[in-house]
Amino acid sequence: MNFQLKFKEQTSTQKISDISTNRTAITIILDNVKNPANIGMIFRIADAIRAEKIILYFETNQHGVEKFVKSSRSTEKYVNYQIVTNFLFIEELKNTHQIIALEKTNNSIDYQNFLPKDKIALIIGSENFGVSEQLLKIVEQSIHLPMLGVNTSINVATASSVVLYDILLKMNKI
Repeated sequence: MNFQLKFKEQTSTQKISDISTNRTAITIILDNVKNPANIGMIFRIADAIRAEKIILYFETNQHGVEKFVKSSRSTEKYVNYQIVTNFLFIEELKNTHQIIALEKTNNSIDYQNFLPKDKIALIIGSENFGVSEQLLKIVEQSIHLPMLGVNTSINVATASSVVLYDILLKMNKI
């Protein structure tokens, strides 16, 4: 017997309306993340946590990024997002959000020790290069997941899931 609910069975017009208006105070900034599977998965996470918005930030060409739609499983229809190429747009978020980066740096702290404020903007870096130096200069704090193995990193979408749910817990949203 299959107990998994079908999407239409667990979603109603009222619930979608509630989700659209009742967002958590978390904005996710994807810094040159170009892998469609990772973008799609982060859209699914953003939907699950009711993120305020996703900002897809690209310094240059974002060709091919639209391929994420398949892996997002239609969440791009429910998650507010925009594509930005202007660094100043990101920098201006400092006026309204606590900007943090998910990046291992000389000054980063274990994500478990991070204390979120009212509104968060979490910068997540590209798969190959991490968060850009330009964006690291504007963050209030860098946080990282402790790595106990030989490898020093894990998939960007996986790391984002861990950190975002921890932030929700600390914000008393779950």
